[in-house]
Amino acid sequence: MPEIETYKTEESLLKKLRIPPGSRQVLIKTLARNVDARTPSGIWKITDTDWRENVHVDRWGEVIQAPKDPLPFAQLVPGQPPADKMPWRTNVQIKNGDLVWYDYLNSLNCVTYIDEEKSEYKLIDYENCYVATDKDANIIPLNGFTLFERVYKEQTGNFDIFEEHKIDRSRGIVKYVAKNNEAYELSSDEDPFDLQVGDEVKFGPVPEVMLEDEAHCHFDGGKMYRRAQARNISLVYRDGELILPKGRVLMSEVDPDEILPSGIILPSPEIKNQKGDILLSAINEIKEGDRVVYVKGSGIKYDHEGEACRIIQEHQILFVE
Repeated sequence: MPEIETYKTEESLLKKLRIPPGSRQVLIKTLARNVDARTPSGIWKITDTDWRENVHVDRWGEVIQAPKDPLPFAQLVPGQPPADKMPWRTNVQIKNGDLVWYDYLNSLNCVTYIDEEKSEYKLIDYENCYVATDKDANIIPLNGFTLFERVYKEQTGNFDIFEEHKIDRSRGIVKYVAKNNEAYELSSDEDPFDLQVGDEVKFGPVPEVMLEDEAHCHFDGGKMYRRAQARNISLVYRDGELILPKGRVLMSEVDPDEILPSGIILPSPEIKNQKGDILLSAINEIKEGDRVVYVKGSGIKYDHEGEACRIIQEHQILFVE
């Protein structure tokens, strides 16, 4: 790992600094050093037995200098190395004086300036900034990162025993909605949902990443939120209605085995394709009730209203019968 650069300077010089055109970096002043944090009773939050960088590193501060549009972005070209640019196309939504929350790893591995008052300033890549608040306390989600409240599991039976308020890490409730990104580094990536406040979502196979750690939580009065882009969501429930990602269908699988009038089942030979009846469609050319032939084993299995179903993408459908 390269050595992290740290410089001594003066605040007056930093405030004269200008982010050059084509740069994606943000100059941020750390407002609260977590290494100095104490509980209301005065106990240090960091001890010799609890020094975990992912917990205690600073994650928020004041924007001193923001980049300008357009931010550098280029989709990956097969056979060429990735460029040092934004991993998605988006616009700058912050300005000088805003408060911003950012990624702790980027905070650890960036150029840092220390002024004569021992204040700390960091150059953070814009794509690692997740949410901001302006002088009027308006909340501004950045880079397509929507914020989700936690969902807790409920006890369903006498033998379903777990600690109170057990978190369901596969789900979340939309609290602050981000504007979807226009494009991603991989052209196959997209934000397939237009999320709304109150939506309940099922996350895809991505790890849970919180905006802050509970030991040092400053955002929205100290509440905990999970952050994720719409491309990391697999399903949405809105007012009890299931919403699919764009370009996908929900279908019940049709048994390929042949059933004789006598009730005898003749197993079909091994085939490469299977059939399904469409229950819900987010594809214009396919509607509810259609029977489709799709590539065997494609998509993901999903239990819909007690029935074993499957969600597949448009390119996995061979044709409609």
